[in-house]
Amino acid sequence: MLRCLSKHDRSKVGWFWRRRMFGYGWALLVAAVLLIPSAAHARDLVVYGEPTLEMALRWVGQLWQARSATRINVFVAPSKLSYEQIDRGARCDVIFAPAGAATDSAASRKIIDAATVRRLFRNGLSLVGTDQTAAPAGNLGVDEFSKLIAGKSLAIASPDRDLAGAHAVALLRKIGIVVDENKDVSVAESTAGVVEFLRTGKARFGIVFATDAAANSFKLAVPLPDQPAIEYVMAQARDPQLEVQTFMAFLRSPEAKAALQSAGLDSVDDGKATRERGKAGDR
Repeated sequence: MLRCLSKHDRSKVGWFWRRRMFGYGWALLVAAVLLIPSAAHARDLVVYGEPTLEMALRWVGQLWQARSATRINVFVAPSKLSYEQIDRGARCDVIFAPAGAATDSAASRKIIDAATVRRLFRNGLSLVGTDQTAAPAGNLGVDEFSKLIAGKSLAIASPDRDLAGAHAVALLRKIGIVVDENKDVSVAESTAGVVEFLRTGKARFGIVFATDAAANSFKLAVPLPDQPAIEYVMAQARDPQLEVQTFMAFLRSPEAKAALQSAGLDSVDDGKATRERGKAGDR
């Protein structure tokens, strides 16, 4: 069990997470109730995605609407919750989710069309901070990372709820930092909570997704060393109300890739560049 916050702070963070989960559930309820297939709503494309992908999906949605005159409604929630809502009949045309067991299970249960699953982009991890003077002179390697955060307050996401948190714990263990009962390490429920910790001055550094770093104005934002980027897939949902293959093909276009890159993502086609940056960060 991770017990890195005071009772008061755990209560506040728990309330914050419950409020966000209520918001996620409410948003998906809107998708289920208000976006029931109809002649009018059939003109809109309904897209689900992880919360950290919201800005990226809205940007490509705007590009697609300008090109096709088809509006995109973006709903964000943790993928497991999204899959549950689709299984219960919520309207969804396309979903973007991390590759892995949950997505494999959704495909086997025919919540998504397995034949349409495509790896699309990678989301790296970043060390962010509120002090620009702490920025390393060159690439951030493991040794530099260890020295940078030594004795300073650090916020990470829960490794049980968030992939960024799981990767953060693995890196901290590698440099000899134990998270449990560590007064210098605060554990939020998600990377959104990490951002909030930095915003309110409860932590000096945080580990978040590259998309979180791109969406916020941190004084320090550098790629995290020695950590593989997290791959995401796109897939057609069980019962799409629109033809989605044209939209999915559009996401491979240079225009869409540029928007995704601006939001902090690397296209799978650009994986070589991602790996090279990772290796450079280790030196």
